[in-house]
Amino acid sequence: MFDYNAFEQDVIQQMTIVFQRWTAEHDDIYIFSLDCTRQMDSIGVIANTTHYLEEQTQEDLDTYWYNKYCEEAWELFDTFQTISENMQTYTNEKEDMFINPKTYTYTEAFDEHCDEIIKRCQKALIQFREKINPKYANILLTLQVGEYLDSDEKAEIFQAVNTETASQEYVAHIPEFV
Repeated sequence: MFDYNAFEQDVIQQMTIVFQRWTAEHDDIYIFSLDCTRQMDSIGVIANTTHYLEEQTQEDLDTYWYNKYCEEAWELFDTFQTISENMQTYTNEKEDMFINPKTYTYTEAFDEHCDEIIKRCQKALIQFREKINPKYANILLTLQVGEYLDSDEKAEIFQAVNTETASQEYVAHIPEFV
């Protein structure tokens, strides 16, 4: 059985470690994203700095919102090695239960596992927000699950962990980066 409680706590701990390192190295981080693969076998964080965003695009260009909010365009990346190894071990052990051998599609059991991982990631982001808010209330937090979450799901998670003003901008431009 996968220990979702331990997963959630480990994710918070690793986010904190990487965030502290990155904020010590960069004074202009504006966004920080928890990033999980669709296969539920790897997790880490991605962040971007204002400096890097300005190097990539300008606010009046068509690429601005993509570069601002799309994790694939950002500067900083870190994989949580131990957590990812645990995730991968679990999915490998459950492969017969998670993938239909005839259709090679994910099963309902995998979808339930995936939903629980996403739920725990969102809870981790909310707890992380509370932890960093006193000093870093202006840094945006997101959740990325590669090619899985749709616009509404991304917006819902963003709204749960960020200010209303930031959420309005994010939602207004979501078609440009999702």
